[in-house]
Amino acid sequence: VNSPQIHTYFILVIYLDLYLLCSSLWLQNKLLIAADMAEGDGLSSLQSMHHIHASELYPKPELIADDESLSPPFTPLCGEFIEFLGRSADGVLALSNYRLYHLISDNNTYFNIPLGLIEQIEVKDILYLHISCKDARLCRCTFTTSEQCLEWYKRLVKASSPAKNIEEVFAFALYAWSMEEGGEEVLSRLRSPPAGAASDSFYHEVERQMFDVSKDGPWRISKANAEHRLCPTYPRNLLVPACISDNILENAARFRSAQRVPAVVWRHRKNGAVIARCSQPEVGWLGWRSADDEKLLKAIADACIESLPKNSEHRKPKKLLIMDARSYATAVANRARGGGVECVDYYLNCEIQFMSLVNIHAIRKSFQGLRQLCSSPPDQLNWFSLLEGTRWLQNMSGLLHAAITVASAIENHGRPTLIHCSDGWDRTPQIVSLAQILLDPYYRTVEGFQTLVEREWLEFGHKFADRCGLTQDINERCPIFLQWLDCVHNLLKQFPCAFEISKNYLVKLAQHTYSNLFGTFLCNSTYTRSNLNINRRTFSVWSFLQSPEYYNHLYSSSNDQVLWPSCNIRDLEVWRELYFGSCTSSGEVSATGGDSIYQLPAVINSYSNEDSNTEDQNGNADEQSKHGSSSRDKSTQNGSIVNGLSNCLENDYSVIVDNNHKQDNVALDETVKSNNEGDSNETNWRLEGSEKHINPSVESSTETLVAFNDAHQNDREKSEPLNSNKENGEKASSDSTPVSGPAIFDPFDGLVPLNDDIQTRLTQLDLDHKMRELALERDLRATRLALLQQVCHQCSHPTPPVERRQDDDVSLWGSVCSTEVSWEAVEEQEATPTLWVPDHAVSHCMGCHNQFWLGRRKHHCSCGKIFCADCSENAVALPEEQLYEPVRVCSTCYNNPLTTCKQQAQAVREGQSRDVVLPAAHT
Repeated sequence: VNSPQIHTYFILVIYLDLYLLCSSLWLQNKLLIAADMAEGDGLSSLQSMHHIHASELYPKPELIADDESLSPPFTPLCGEFIEFLGRSADGVLALSNYRLYHLISDNNTYFNIPLGLIEQIEVKDILYLHISCKDARLCRCTFTTSEQCLEWYKRLVKASSPAKNIEEVFAFALYAWSMEEGGEEVLSRLRSPPAGAASDSFYHEVERQMFDVSKDGPWRISKANAEHRLCPTYPRNLLVPACISDNILENAARFRSAQRVPAVVWRHRKNGAVIARCSQPEVGWLGWRSADDEKLLKAIADACIESLPKNSEHRKPKKLLIMDARSYATAVANRARGGGVECVDYYLNCEIQFMSLVNIHAIRKSFQGLRQLCSSPPDQLNWFSLLEGTRWLQNMSGLLHAAITVASAIENHGRPTLIHCSDGWDRTPQIVSLAQILLDPYYRTVEGFQTLVEREWLEFGHKFADRCGLTQDINERCPIFLQWLDCVHNLLKQFPCAFEISKNYLVKLAQHTYSNLFGTFLCNSTYTRSNLNINRRTFSVWSFLQSPEYYNHLYSSSNDQVLWPSCNIRDLEVWRELYFGSCTSSGEVSATGGDSIYQLPAVINSYSNEDSNTEDQNGNADEQSKHGSSSRDKSTQNGSIVNGLSNCLENDYSVIVDNNHKQDNVALDETVKSNNEGDSNETNWRLEGSEKHINPSVESSTETLVAFNDAHQNDREKSEPLNSNKENGEKASSDSTPVSGPAIFDPFDGLVPLNDDIQTRLTQLDLDHKMRELALERDLRATRLALLQQVCHQCSHPTPPVERRQDDDVSLWGSVCSTEVSWEAVEEQEATPTLWVPDHAVSHCMGCHNQFWLGRRKHHCSCGKIFCADCSENAVALPEEQLYEPVRVCSTCYNNPLTTCKQQAQAVREGQSRDVVLPAAHT
């Protein structure tokens, strides 16, 4: 073969490549032109061929029912579809792509477990199915045959197994279907925050903590990780000393495990001390060191001093405290794997302290022991000994002790602190976030708590997917975040007035960390979540939790002190609301699962009927209570009230609540009215001047607030499906333990209610206070009008106010003419004469028992009693009293349905006779 032929061959190959390239470019140009033409017609090139709904990506599977007579026991959420329906030995089982529902027919209880909460499924004794949950609950299902038990075991294992594709998680199906069929209410409640919210929060925190990031300031915002190239598990923006360049950061990152370089996350505004976090240094057995890493730590301590004014008393050099969450032995042993700990000989201006916190494997074992204990019989005599054996409280005590140590170093000594463990994404966020809660009151609010979790846990790369069981590796699973929430729960117990979030808030957050209902805790890092565009394809749990029912009404915004909790084991408590759940009675479940007092735009209130045989005519009877809800209020709730719950008891009155019976119904009134409900039972309130406590004497406040009578409850069960998806504001929260009563679920998350009697009572007290303010404003307005009429000497016959004019015209209808002929035309009936209470005998309203004065006038009702304008603001015609136009009546007379119907019917008949018979009789 000669060389010219070879050259010709290569020339032909090159020519062919160029031809193919030109052809592909020509084809792409044609496609772009076609796409532009399609967009001109309002369609994209793909949509012009196929129009695919988002919900078609998650089609509805066919229901497989073991028994054709069974019907779905609950109404699914958007995107939720029941796949299997069958019977157990004691009830009905339903399995959807979101939850497992087990209705036990013997005692009318049920389990309602999101599939993401299921951690382990076991078959025991052939017929029993044990389901271990990630929130420490253990559920049992019994079957009649071993084949049936094995079949449901396979179904549950397949449904609860980690998804191979992230888009198989239910959060994506919920979002897709909700965008098309959810309605405005669902979208407004669950819609995720905008994409730039995290960045805005970062700059807001920099400004709030007074970081000087100006050109000549000691701090700067580094963009070295803007594309997540420096560290994939770190946020885009990093706070570092101004003298540290990006090159030094990159060199220091190479010396740290997983490139998690030291970064500042919080600053004390008075003494300038900061909290920084990172991972362990890669010292190894050879004792490697990094000059850039040493320079970075020294620069952090120097920047703290430079940020203070020159005349500040805190402007003194202090050693940087390096807190290692591990024990010394563990830290040294990690050198065999390339890790290790800082050497004090190299870091001259630093001091190292070890906290001896256990690793994820010990925490997982401890939690498994706690779960086993929570599912054991409650009457064990050695229950607390078994609790001690789990070491769950001991581990929390050590964690709180580490956070207190950081808070003391910052607050009392003004020392900057660097915190790390091995990789910096488990024990490090626990200590850092707890210390910030103790030091900064902003993080105890709803907004601040969300900011804290998003920054310290989400942006700094806690491995939620691995720790929560969204991946196949079982050894990576550990309830790290749940343990931290348990510590926050104990802080809330010790300082009930210092947190704006409530116990229900923490329980909901713990449940939806695992439920797969929201995309907030999917994936291991912000970088992965951003690449998968999860923020725009799923809902956020923070939008769901921004509801007044999850706020703490004991919260005092003036409580801005540093918290110094007790970390002794004797002062810690087991999280009963989450680990044990609440076995609510049938009435409580249906009541709470019904119309929520938190979402209604109007105020819910109810007055009880007075007993005419025992009521004091002088108005000395107890005041009737007003029930209802209140919206979010960040200010102090006019005095924190529960004795023994807080140290901020400042008011000079008390409200003693006697819940004698359940209420029969709940009345809605957009104008904050007080309507009696027939012979409803009483809830009496007594104000006393010297005490500072509340005494609930008989039953819980939840029962009196939202309980329904049996007849009304039965009507609801017959006429509405379970978990009716009406826009009625149902609020609920999950409970994986057996819950009694009909299954009425929250239309937003499909879980059952959690009751908090204290928060419900505080809601009632807040409403009562607001209604008293409204009544005083009305009295003040009436007084001003009365005074204006008295000083107006030119008006001989002043015009009464519009709202009072109706009572003065009542007597006009008393002059209706009647003769003997008209009396003969009327059939005489036996009637009990009304006993009229004279005006001079009453000094207080016989409804609310407020004293009459110039601004609070007396009004007679047809029942003979005397009321104020607020207690007799309803109007109805009384033809039996020859009052054919509506007149003022008390709430008791107005709300009696039987009396009202008779009066309306009589009004029609008397109106006809008045128009026809009476004129003939007078002629």
